[in-house]
Amino acid sequence: MPDGLLVHLVDQFVTRREQVATAGLSYLAREYPPVREVLGALSAVDPADRDRLLYRPEAVAADAQGRPDIVGERGGERWVVVEGKFWAKLTDAQPCGYLRGVSEGGVVLFLCPSSRIEPLCAELAERVRQEGLGYDEFTPDGTGLQVMTTSGRRHLVVASWPVLLRRIRAAAAGDFPQLDFEVDQLEGLVGRLEKELVEWSRAELEQGVTRGTFRKAVTTAELLFDGMDRDARTTRTGNPKWVDRNGVHFRARYAVGGLHLYVGYEPEKWSPDFPTPLTFGIWSPDVPQELKQPLHRAYSGLAARIWAASDFPGPGFTPAHEGATWWWGPIPVAADRPADETRARLTQGLDELLGTLDALR
Repeated sequence: MPDGLLVHLVDQFVTRREQVATAGLSYLAREYPPVREVLGALSAVDPADRDRLLYRPEAVAADAQGRPDIVGERGGERWVVVEGKFWAKLTDAQPCGYLRGVSEGGVVLFLCPSSRIEPLCAELAERVRQEGLGYDEFTPDGTGLQVMTTSGRRHLVVASWPVLLRRIRAAAAGDFPQLDFEVDQLEGLVGRLEKELVEWSRAELEQGVTRGTFRKAVTTAELLFDGMDRDARTTRTGNPKWVDRNGVHFRARYAVGGLHLYVGYEPEKWSPDFPTPLTFGIWSPDVPQELKQPLHRAYSGLAARIWAASDFPGPGFTPAHEGATWWWGPIPVAADRPADETRARLTQGLDELLGTLDALR
């Protein structure tokens, strides 16, 4: 029996978070026939050869472009390419370099969060058209896959991780208990990574809330809540929820140093002049009278410092007046940075915010 998925992945968790899920899928494809059947069936490879495809992670060939996350080959022919995309941007080789590298009838499969399927399909289709590899649109196949046929009968497929994992479970049909266990682990890992790995472009942050960025903003807010929950200086006093009161917010309330702090996603403030979906707020009537003046001074300096260190300092941020009931400020999101740096920058901002408030204890 194989050692297990998490044993295989343990050394990769720290430094290669974006590749962890596809590394797990590559492992499953090497170990279990039903996984090879599911992936091979997406291509036109002879059904008798599906189980004979050899799967390798991050394969580079002299005559192929890019470094796909997973490659399935037989006899020197590349039939299956799998690329995981949580929130990272497409590389120059995606998808056209990958499509040129597969055999006629081969498939390039992109796996992404369900909320990214529509914008990713649009971006992939535009690149295919620009390269002259095809002019068809993606069409749903009725089972959760978005499929485009390009030149040479090469297929470009986009799907969410849950759709693929359901197919694997169905193919296993209960005959591979260890595989069922591994798939459960991978599904949980993917769910975690979808929340943790978020990248934003400058254009996305500057344009404010759109249909394409709404879910991403909610996911980023959930990442913020996760950071708050883990910090020893905070106690959550209200579960994250949507609030429609003098504006729409997706926020949670925390106790910090005896004070109430609200953090979350505020769609109405997010705009080209204020390019971040995340804010913090203090309801000043909740502040003890003896703390109002020192807290307001601390809040004013904090808000200005946080915004000055952002990727959009611009003219600066003007803190609320001491007499205002709502003292609010920005929690900047890094622009055009890798996912791990986005998370690190968010953690740094939270640390400064919580440190300032906790010092008033």
